[in-house]
Amino acid sequence: MKKLIFIIVIVLSSNLLFSQNWVLEWYKSGNTNFLSNEITKKVNQGYLPVGIEVAPDPNGQVVSLYVLYINDQTLGITAWYLNTYTSDVALENGITAMGKEDFVPKEIGYYDGTYYVLFLKFKNSATAWTIQNAVYSNQGLSGTINKYDAMGYVPFGYTLVRGTLNLLFVKIPLNATMAWNVQVYNGLTEMKNGISNKYGQGWSPWAILIDGNQYLIMYLTN
Repeated sequence: MKKLIFIIVIVLSSNLLFSQNWVLEWYKSGNTNFLSNEITKKVNQGYLPVGIEVAPDPNGQVVSLYVLYINDQTLGITAWYLNTYTSDVALENGITAMGKEDFVPKEIGYYDGTYYVLFLKFKNSATAWTIQNAVYSNQGLSGTINKYDAMGYVPFGYTLVRGTLNLLFVKIPLNATMAWNVQVYNGLTEMKNGISNKYGQGWSPWAILIDGNQYLIMYLTN
């Protein structure tokens, strides 16, 4: 299994971006009990966590977590779970064990020896998952997504590992007519406006990757 690692820089805290249909939160903590409580609050408001990024704060003092939420009940998401693992073996064993409970990894982040994994459970069961490298370009990204889409995989998340783009795919029936799109934004303001515009066109934010001041948002539509 290839390793999926998130290394990003976060420059501000609290609620970053918000609209009626999606929200991006930044939590200045790596404590899973705290994070689970905060995510539960959002879920109780009707939001579903679909993306995470893990990093230290700008001073490297604490672990922080971005969580991307959407207000969309059509995807068949029925449950979520956030867990941490402190070794490669524990990570693989953990994903295998969660798979027996019909949870699949949505996004995986890593910082300072600890893996953070956001799991989701869907009405439909997944049959496989894989992490694949891709060329860090529009052509490389779309080519890899199209390749695995043709094999029945859904792109669930992505990250950069020492300059290499890694994509997480899960084989699960969500919607046969789903389409995928990735947009790059420079800064939070441009990202906020971009997501709002795409939402108005029928696209929902699905995953987030941060590379310096660039924000790569993966969208889905059905």
